Amino acid sequence: MFKKILVPLDGSKLAEKILPRVEKIVGRGPTEVHCIRVVVSYRVDPQEEKEEREKLMQEAWSYLEGIVSRFRKKRVKAYATVVYGKDAVQICDYARKNKFDLIAMATHGRSGISRWALGSVADKVLSCSAVPVMLIRVL
Repeated sequence: MFKKILVPLDGSKLAEKILPRVEKIVGRGPTEVHCIRVVVSYRVDPQEEKEEREKLMQEAWSYLEGIVSRFRKKRVKAYATVVYGKDAVQICDYARKNKFDLIAMATHGRSGISRWALGSVADKVLSCSAVPVMLIRVL
């Protein structure tokens, strides 16, 4: 049984496809769900970067609070976390430091050149995580 599950979300409907699977796991026992979103700004100017970071962080909090409230309505202990930095590194570090039992996430199912060009956060999490990772492929 999993006591603490980390669910990385990027704000897309595709990433949210993991939520029904997490709900099934949570239904089997007392499990905490922690939703995390990693934001990054690509601005070069320090002032623009700061402003964009604040905007993105606020948007991420609003988004995650909506997701977390759905779990809370079902009487599940659910939490939201927003961090800034490199996506996979932040997810793996957060999971390790907070002693999660599982990272549950959806993968976009890219292959070939698009996977090589765009990279895969799921692949990177698999590579750096000391915590078990459950992936569902979404086409």
